[in-house]
Amino acid sequence: MRRAVVLALLLALFPAPAHASTCSWDQAPGWVARENQKAGDKKWSDGVPLRYSADFSRRKDVPRIEGYVSASSATCGDKLTLTTVGSKKFTASIYRMGYYNNSGARLVKLLKSPTQISIDSKTPPGQYLIKLSNNLRAASFVPFTVYGNAPSDLTFVSSVLTWQSYNQWGGESLYKGADGARETSATSVTFDRPYDGDGSGQFRYMEQPLLTLMEKLGLDINFATDLDVDNNPAVFQTTKAIVVGGHSEYWTLQMRQRIEAAVAAGKHLIAFGGNTAYAITDVKGREISGRKPYREVNQPESLLLGSQYFALGIKKDLISNNVWPFATLGQDAVIKGLYGYEADTAMGTVGPGVQVVARAAISPTEKGFVAMSTYYNAPSGASVLNMGTNAWVCAMKNRCPWGHAFDLVAQKQITQVTTEVLKAVKTSKWPVAQIDIPSRP
Repeated sequence: MRRAVVLALLLALFPAPAHASTCSWDQAPGWVARENQKAGDKKWSDGVPLRYSADFSRRKDVPRIEGYVSASSATCGDKLTLTTVGSKKFTASIYRMGYYNNSGARLVKLLKSPTQISIDSKTPPGQYLIKLSNNLRAASFVPFTVYGNAPSDLTFVSSVLTWQSYNQWGGESLYKGADGARETSATSVTFDRPYDGDGSGQFRYMEQPLLTLMEKLGLDINFATDLDVDNNPAVFQTTKAIVVGGHSEYWTLQMRQRIEAAVAAGKHLIAFGGNTAYAITDVKGREISGRKPYREVNQPESLLLGSQYFALGIKKDLISNNVWPFATLGQDAVIKGLYGYEADTAMGTVGPGVQVVARAAISPTEKGFVAMSTYYNAPSGASVLNMGTNAWVCAMKNRCPWGHAFDLVAQKQITQVTTEVLKAVKTSKWPVAQIDIPSRP
């Protein structure tokens, strides 16, 4: 009896991690590589052509089945409530997104008209899309993230706050009203609605090309969303680096503070985009609001990233400075049209001294700031790389929504440079920055 009481007290003092014993996920080093050895399904996107979200949504007005889940992310033992619009009879094909021998996804579950999605042994950590389909309506996707807490090379943060801020489903976003005018935009929006476009938010063009490469290279990844960063003080505890994709514009104050604290603790930060961490977002329950720039509260994003958003609607060639990570392209390499649609600069900003690893081509008559990619080493030993263009990820597969096209040469170049960065993440061998623009107090 005494032994049982002692055991009970010990279990109370040192409880097991929630749900840890029920899923038996493979989370040992190399698990992402092993996961991607499983058979993929090249038909995962059949019936759901890529449709851009937000201002760039161009879908036909046809009967379709759409949906959303009760949370953007979940972990072992959780159940996500699935709400559908358009039909209550459907097939839910649940895919884990990855490389899978270039298939792009693995089918993990096939369910008939479910109202809940269980996170269990069949759904290891990763980025997921649910394909909703029936014979009478156009199919669409529903995204969600499954997270764990195993030691990882990097934590990949999915930018759901940005997706939702631009989401025009139902007529209104934080940018436009139902009449398409900026003046009638919503003051707040909710996660309790589908995404417009193909239903996947901005995942398929602003994140998937990068995710596919990371999984192809076999990096061990923790998965999170903006909301996880906002909610969980330990979100970066077991990781070496933080990665955001092509469009991570909206951050809560708590999210910004957590990432700054992680960098101060030696966690590396890579922004494979532009206009990153630009706007302050408020979250209350399932609703978000706010578009105030961080620089208006004396917290410009350049204090963290080394450079910040300055230009909209541009298209400039990227010229390598023949230093890491661009040296892999060779001397005087050019990636055509890569700076834009939005781009960043360190000129005219405040922040740490930075190395300009690449910059935009400029004509002899141009004056003013220049788009650039920047890199610096924080006092903690963390390295911070900002690619400075929101074309970086979408250009990897020529999926940019604003009309800029990227040929196979450019796609290969971007993939080469991204691979060099991910090698540094894997090996923890980061170069010492050679400062071109000194610290700007």
